[in-house]
Amino acid sequence: MHLLWLKAPDIAATALPGQFITAYCKDMPLRRPVSIHQVGTSDSIGNPIGVHCTTHDKKPDHIALLFQITGIGTQWLSQREAGEDLDILGPLGNSFQFETEAKNLLLLAGGIGIAPLTFLAQEALPGHSITLIHGTSTASQIYARSLPPQVRFISVTEDGTAGRQGKITDVLPDFLDWADRIYACGPLNMYKAISEQFLEITPDKNSAFKCQVSLEVRMGCGIGACYGCTIKTRSGPKRVCREGPVFPLEDIIWEEVKL
Repeated sequence: MHLLWLKAPDIAATALPGQFITAYCKDMPLRRPVSIHQVGTSDSIGNPIGVHCTTHDKKPDHIALLFQITGIGTQWLSQREAGEDLDILGPLGNSFQFETEAKNLLLLAGGIGIAPLTFLAQEALPGHSITLIHGTSTASQIYARSLPPQVRFISVTEDGTAGRQGKITDVLPDFLDWADRIYACGPLNMYKAISEQFLEITPDKNSAFKCQVSLEVRMGCGIGACYGCTIKTRSGPKRVCREGPVFPLEDIIWEEVKL
């Protein structure tokens, strides 16, 4: 994983958990979308709990990006050095929604899906009790250092090298009675498995879980003009970059989604 802090006052001042930026990567025709991982000030850089370690009289003017190398674009981003300028656009898309009356928040992070959920956890404190389950293939992929200490962190690894062995869906039933709201970010197969699990538990009340998920799809323009990231939902076609990337879990027609 690579952590990149950028001085971007206009974006940091208005960014909400779940939103993203697009970055121009040299010699690539399309910009690369990356979730906003944290916001903070210069004091936040290197500090494990980001904006909440800054003084109250300082407004956030930095954003953090947490990403893995998946191609030429992220490879190029990972090689940037201090003092360089980057061409980024944001904040883009919608955000996670949470209400004050929902006290217990359950966050489900699959792999690099920990990135936007860290921002959500920071913004939801104080006022909410938060449990975050991070599912990875092996122990080396676990990332929790940016989480506030008030967050209950549970690691789940498929090979059993850290935390509980298995997948997020193996642990999820233990927290369904506790959670008022569920927020998830991860791969498509994780969402499909969660959706099927919810239907098995309450086939007539799937929406009762009030689960929001963040989708990562291939994007063209990133601003809703090209319709290249459109998916089918129960309320009609939606652009992930514009009406998303956050959607109610039960609104998405999963068998029609190809990420």
